[in-house]
Amino acid sequence: MKLKFKILALNIAALLIMLTILGPIIIKISDNYNLSNILNYLKSQGDNSTIYVEQYILSKAGNIFEVPSIMESDSSYLCSYLNKNIKCRVQIFYGNKLLGDSEDITDNNKNIRPEVSETFKGNKAYIITKNKTRTLYYATPVNIDGRYNYSLAFIYDLSDADNMKKNNINMFIITGLLAAFFSVVFSNFISDRIIRPIKDLTETAKLLSKGDLHQKVEVKSNDEVGELGENFNSMADSLRNMIHELKDEKEKQKSFFDNFTHEIRTPLTTILGYSELLWKTDSIEVKDKSLFHITSEGKRMLNMVERLLELSRLKRYDFQINKSETNLKALLEEVCDSIHYKLGRYNISLDLKLQNLSVFVDPDLFKQVIINILDNSIKYSDTSKIDITLESKDGIELIIKDYGVGIDPDTLENIFEPYYKGDKSRNSSIEGWGLGLSIVKEIIDKHGARIELISHRGEGTQVIIRL
Repeated sequence: MKLKFKILALNIAALLIMLTILGPIIIKISDNYNLSNILNYLKSQGDNSTIYVEQYILSKAGNIFEVPSIMESDSSYLCSYLNKNIKCRVQIFYGNKLLGDSEDITDNNKNIRPEVSETFKGNKAYIITKNKTRTLYYATPVNIDGRYNYSLAFIYDLSDADNMKKNNINMFIITGLLAAFFSVVFSNFISDRIIRPIKDLTETAKLLSKGDLHQKVEVKSNDEVGELGENFNSMADSLRNMIHELKDEKEKQKSFFDNFTHEIRTPLTTILGYSELLWKTDSIEVKDKSLFHITSEGKRMLNMVERLLELSRLKRYDFQINKSETNLKALLEEVCDSIHYKLGRYNISLDLKLQNLSVFVDPDLFKQVIINILDNSIKYSDTSKIDITLESKDGIELIIKDYGVGIDPDTLENIFEPYYKGDKSRNSSIEGWGLGLSIVKEIIDKHGARIELISHRGEGTQVIIRL
């Protein structure tokens, strides 16, 4: 199907769907509004009528025991009087007996209606029935002197409301037909104006796909189609630039793999060198030293690869955060306990000031954040003490502070960049490959939180995480 006919079909379909949905809703709302007004009117008249009936009967009765006889004799008069004021049929019941009716009714043995039965339970009630037209039945209790219970019923003909509902339906049908006609005419005119520049754009795109990147579309309007033409021209310019950028990106990728190969070659060379030495020496001291270095360099290489894989995983689109309500105090205490021996090896003490706070985070990933930050402080800061503070302060705030050598401004500016290595990490005697904090930043961003790193040379480093 051509675009022109699709536009026509979509416009007509949208119009019909709108009328099909909105029509019944508006008609229903209008009808409910009319019924609500009628019901409120009957409720108001019912309240006034019960007062009038009670006052009328008590004024005629010499004593309270004459009420039943007066009600039986005067109910028809009361119904007729109320009928003139309320403009609907009025009935008075006592139990199952019809005492009075504003219309001539001789059959008093009919079963009373449900809404009338409800009044003898002390409730006001109504029902709506439908034959050829709808009828609203409303009943309210009448209690005289707390001793005698009667029911005052109103029968209201809803033919006017039915006629209004029919008129609304007819109006929507006529409106729909007229709207469909004008929609076809207008859509045909608009679709021609839309399709003509799109055809020109299609021809230019064919030439562009064949490699002619200098093709451009002539923009003749300021609407979305004109904007599409401008964007198409920009795209052609971008394609030319992208070819050059792809070449640069290829060089960057080559540089990255060269650097990674160089980094991983160092521990491998060390391991191989000490392995060969093991075969050539009988010295226990040399063997112990060789095994120590083989283990140390193996761990360093493993740590390097694992961190690279972690960052690679974080950059994939299928990375998911599995949040659950987590007690941060318990999580921090667990992390600190797991690195207890490592802290002792570096002669570092911990000072914990933790409030009992919970938040929705991924506990495994957040634990990884804390471990990476503490690991950097332990290995690189040359500190003797680390403070960890968890408090509620305009949100939840976690502060990890060391008192070590600090970080120079140039390193601090790029500290969260992947693969970036500051001065200390350039020293081959220190483990790490510049990936830890980039992973931390990625996890914090995925949680919608913020991380700030403050440091000065010789004054230590402070990491602040705000959740």
